Amino acid sequence: MELRRRSCPPMFFSSTAVILPSTSTTMAGIGSWKSEDQKILSSNLVNASYTSEASYQKSGVSRIPYMKARIFRSAFTYSFPVTPGWKFLRLYFYPTQYKSGFDAVNSFFSVNVNGFTLLRNFNADITVQASITESSSLIKEFIISVYQTLNLTFTPSENSLAFVNGVEIVSMPDRFYSKGGFDDVVRNVSSDVDFEIDNSTAFETVHRVNVGGQMVNDVDDSGMFRRWIPDDSFGNSGSIVNVPDVKITYTEKTPAYVAPYDVYATSRSMGNSNNLIFNLTGMFLTVDAGYNYLVRLHFCETLPQVTKPSQRVFSILVRDKMAKKETDVIRLSGGPRIPVYLDFSVYVGFESGMRQPELRLDLHAFKDTNLTDAILSGVEILKLNDSEGNLARPNQKLIVSTDDSRPNHSNVTPPIKGKPHVLVIILIAVGSVIGLATFIVIIMLLIRRKKNKKENSVIMFKLLLKQYTYAELKKITKSFPTPLGKEGLEPYIEEIFLMGVRLQ
Repeated sequence: MELRRRSCPPMFFSSTAVILPSTSTTMAGIGSWKSEDQKILSSNLVNASYTSEASYQKSGVSRIPYMKARIFRSAFTYSFPVTPGWKFLRLYFYPTQYKSGFDAVNSFFSVNVNGFTLLRNFNADITVQASITESSSLIKEFIISVYQTLNLTFTPSENSLAFVNGVEIVSMPDRFYSKGGFDDVVRNVSSDVDFEIDNSTAFETVHRVNVGGQMVNDVDDSGMFRRWIPDDSFGNSGSIVNVPDVKITYTEKTPAYVAPYDVYATSRSMGNSNNLIFNLTGMFLTVDAGYNYLVRLHFCETLPQVTKPSQRVFSILVRDKMAKKETDVIRLSGGPRIPVYLDFSVYVGFESGMRQPELRLDLHAFKDTNLTDAILSGVEILKLNDSEGNLARPNQKLIVSTDDSRPNHSNVTPPIKGKPHVLVIILIAVGSVIGLATFIVIIMLLIRRKKNKKENSVIMFKLLLKQYTYAELKKITKSFPTPLGKEGLEPYIEEIFLMGVRLQ
């Protein structure tokens, strides 16, 4: 693997390091990727792992770091000596065929770091296909607090191999995601008591969205090399607010590394509609049930006509619960074009057996303000570890693909996308009623037929017991065309029965 070292801007005062499987130093983006240092490798390097190059490079996949991988036969641990503090840990994966014969598409494995379970029975290809962004590669981002050494362990699942294409470690300001928003508060949506996050907590980045703006790549981020995806793929409502060449004024409470210029320079508003709810439902798709989440919201008033407090005031609801009743960005920030960010904590439990429910966010405008409106610039959703130190999620279910070249994961059930349509529900209900009625009718007919058959048998028995004269029998049998032998009257039973009915 290779290591990359990035240079951080002066405002950040922090160091970074990245590794990749390779044998030479190369450059990509900001900083360089360099080969693995023997000091960080496990003592069972030769027996537990080997390196291999990808068989081909798909469109949109950069050569560095994705074209080489370290492949693990058994549990393998990297030990990174780092400075104490909070770190971004990013794992890079390219699930494809490798020249050694290794098929990363069918690779399942677990990843642990310093007592936290980051991934369990993880499959990179399933995750790539279920991603909302179109890509053949994948980055998993985690946030942990490290004292001196970061021990990163890859463990293959049974009858499988593990792999990784790159590992990145980036330092960040102390307690950047644990102390709270610009006001040092994490508001608990489910309680009046503020939520506390200590250094024993680990995070996984679930969503980081530039609301109303474009993609912000790692090289354009403000010091921590994060990626902000646009919100247009979520079918979001509201009007885009984009004031050309607007000047953003960062402050001590909201320094420039909190979020880049491109996040605060754009936003979405409700469009000054009296009854419209600015609803981001579905924007975040699904989250994992059974975890607490940190919801960080970014705001900045950039419109020239919004310059004073009370002009735009709105409420923030998280999962249909009031998170902050009155939000006045100008009052919070101290003036226009000054960004602020607020943190909220919410627990997402298991609902109706769903392992991946939606995390819903609503902004409701106050009707007695000058602008009956609400505004939002950016959103970050981070998952907190549970009481057992676990962040691992179940593999996302594979979306059925019409591409025959895609692999067939035999242990994955294709999902039903979206919620059932009302018409479908009605048709199912009507069909069930018709089916039940048909079943009842069939049962009644069978009972009636059985009853009639029984009654006919009794009548026939009585008729056969009737005494007939010779003349009657001769008439029935048409003068006995068949001689009466050992078979007796058996060939004439039917005729005798019919005659008996007519004689009744």
